[in-house]
Amino acid sequence: MRLTRSARALSRFSLVLLLLVAMIIGALLSYLWVIGYYESLDIRVPEVTTVTITNATFVPQNATYFNVTLLNPSFSPSDAKITKIAVSTEDGVLHRVKEAYPSLPYRLGRASFETFRCSWNWGNYTGETVQIIVFVDDGSGATFTKATPLMDLRITVDFDPAISVKHFNMTLQNSVSSATYVNVTGIAMNGKRVPPENATLSLPYTLHPNESISLTCTWNWTDYQGKNVTIAAHTLQGYIAYHTQAAPPSVNLTITEILFNTTDTRHFNATVQNSALSPTYVNVTRITITMENGTTREVIEVSPPLIPPYPLHPNASVTFMCAWDWTDYRDKNVTVTIHTLQGYVTSLTQTTPASTSAFSPQSLGEAPQNVTPSTIWGRSTTDHGENYNRPDHRKHT
Repeated sequence: MRLTRSARALSRFSLVLLLLVAMIIGALLSYLWVIGYYESLDIRVPEVTTVTITNATFVPQNATYFNVTLLNPSFSPSDAKITKIAVSTEDGVLHRVKEAYPSLPYRLGRASFETFRCSWNWGNYTGETVQIIVFVDDGSGATFTKATPLMDLRITVDFDPAISVKHFNMTLQNSVSSATYVNVTGIAMNGKRVPPENATLSLPYTLHPNESISLTCTWNWTDYQGKNVTIAAHTLQGYIAYHTQAAPPSVNLTITEILFNTTDTRHFNATVQNSALSPTYVNVTRITITMENGTTREVIEVSPPLIPPYPLHPNASVTFMCAWDWTDYRDKNVTVTIHTLQGYVTSLTQTTPASTSAFSPQSLGEAPQNVTPSTIWGRSTTDHGENYNRPDHRKHT
């Protein structure tokens, strides 16, 4: 009886032992088969630390940063020391990220990942494909290609010398293809911000895709006539739209003659010419005279009258008869200034006759010693007749 039991126990033990041996041999054969397969694929475990970029995101409502997620795989031989993150744009420029959170350098452990918030304004690279590059100390970095959200903010500008050189009209349009709305925070001209009170726009102004806004900016563009002007629209989201355009050339307005007639010391004549090269007409609004002591007075009685403002077209001239008693102001310098609605100003200085026997028709073309012409474009101290936006059709000489 005992012998039978011992035989059964030995038989069971042998069976278990055989099964165990078979499992070990099977596992070994499976391992060798798998290793052989991967060997045939020529797969190698990296000898240096290698990181991977798993994702990158650009938030349309904030163009001042982007997020990038890094992974240090479990098969990496050691921790990864992230030293630098940069962005390569389509223009071939490499932009280094100066600030990141967590801050760099950063040690990324094996089999771990981390998302970095990188400060870099990509507002000028919207709708472009960029490459995010990660640098690793004593290891292999990574490159990730990503397209930034499209923001298409457009600017159109109208410099109209027939209206004024002291302001201009512009239109801002957010394209229908833009990824989000923007909040316009300011306008800049050649890098200088236009004061908020000088723009007919309540800031910040929300501009949704497929919307536009027209506004008027008070800015004296006299010194930029015939030159390129760059207008920029800044937004709360970090996008900046630029537009470069040449301002119209200057109006060539001159006083060609001032005539003092000794037989009539209560008047003088001033002839004004608008050159054929001028881009627009002007509206003469005022005539002033300045004495040697600096006193300036406005000529009240003028013929032809200046109310409404007198239109002077290109390649035209007009002679104004101005009421001013210069009887007691003989042999002295007087500066006559012509003011226009558009902001253009021209002046001519001349000496009044010394005696009743003198008759002194002087002209700019003769260039006498006692005549000093000067022309200043768009600089007037006051504005009159601002309600007149367009000239009438009075005849002119």
